[in-house]
Amino acid sequence: MPGLQRRRLLWLVVFALLAAGVSLALGWRSWQRYRASTDPSLALSPVEEASRPVVVDDLPLDSLKQALDRNLQFLSRLDPGQEIRFGPATFSAGQLLESQRRLRRFLEEPVSPRQLNDYLREHFSLFKAGPGCRAGKVLVTGYYVPVLHGSYRQSSRYCWPLYRRPDDLVSVSLAEFGFWQRWRNSSLLVRWLMNFGGVKALPTRVFGRLTVDHKVIPYYSRREIDYEQVLAGRDLELVWLDDEIDRFFLHIQGSGKVVLEEGGEMMVGYAAANGHPYRSIGAWLIRRGYLEREQVTMETIRKFIQAHPELSEEIFTANPSYVFFRELPDREPLGCWQISLTAGRSIATDKSLFPAGALAYLSTELPDFAADGSIAAWRPSNRLVLNQDTGGAISGSGRVDLFCGTGPSAARLAGVMKQPGQLFFLAPKLNRDAAGR
Repeated sequence: MPGLQRRRLLWLVVFALLAAGVSLALGWRSWQRYRASTDPSLALSPVEEASRPVVVDDLPLDSLKQALDRNLQFLSRLDPGQEIRFGPATFSAGQLLESQRRLRRFLEEPVSPRQLNDYLREHFSLFKAGPGCRAGKVLVTGYYVPVLHGSYRQSSRYCWPLYRRPDDLVSVSLAEFGFWQRWRNSSLLVRWLMNFGGVKALPTRVFGRLTVDHKVIPYYSRREIDYEQVLAGRDLELVWLDDEIDRFFLHIQGSGKVVLEEGGEMMVGYAAANGHPYRSIGAWLIRRGYLEREQVTMETIRKFIQAHPELSEEIFTANPSYVFFRELPDREPLGCWQISLTAGRSIATDKSLFPAGALAYLSTELPDFAADGSIAAWRPSNRLVLNQDTGGAISGSGRVDLFCGTGPSAARLAGVMKQPGQLFFLAPKLNRDAAGR
């Protein structure tokens, strides 16, 4: 082989080895980030005492007391010995209950910001969320309870149904099957493929439809339910709404207040879902070139659909996930653990990663609005919150959704929230022999 060809071959081999090395390094880093965002034991990391932030709270503490009262009702329903995971550590539900009871008693008397911070430093350890996220930041979004208009009777105005949970919708808990857990936890190949295939996590529960020959198949999609009307005539309509766009966003928010044509109002909330994966229509609009990434908020999506009604079916069915509703008797929005939510104090996270009913500290930015509704400025916001909810779009350790309340002002706030932040979970300080694993 001539010398020139040998040198070219040598350089080709060198470049191939370098490319392989870079690919393996990037793959390993991607794998590490994936594990940190989907493994419950890695979703939170302990914070050293010297690195603790000073806890300040920008809301009246009365709202914190209300949120704690509601949260204590939830914790008191749990088995006191039930384990609740904080990343690498576990605590019992009884320990969380007692620590929050003590905090609630402490708040009975007026306290200064310094007293509050000192109390929390003495009685709680901190665990930081999203250790695998860039710069240790999480993405903070907002959700709210919309106010809609509806009727018990279908008419030319009220023609968009909210459906109750159908009788043929069944759920299967995969966690109850031992082989599934062993396969899910031990297969590195599966995890690697999930990482590069864009799948956030393997499901622990699947939903489907029970057929007459006793088979479970995927449940109907949004297109089949809303546009092929496969559920029509089964008396599943809970209420009829007057706006299709409002109905779609209600599916995302999970609960809403319906002002009734017949008089009065009803609160509706999540009852079940069809089990299809949640797909962001904002991402769909970006991929199609209709909106730029920086433009996407709930308000810009709404305005685009209003301006292009001919695309509404295509846009809505880009998200096959579908939510079924029930009437909430107490007229209070409920989180996934049936805890009444508190505006500004309740958060939604990935419930497969973060501790249910835990106290947390959220640091982010909130908007100040000008008279014309535009954003005048973003200001720092820091507050204690309670982990009381989840959502189809809230996946991984780098996401948190702040409950903003009910009505137009809450919708305006939630619609623009897409800010970086930091989230810390507070676990009770215990003696070493009582702290759990």
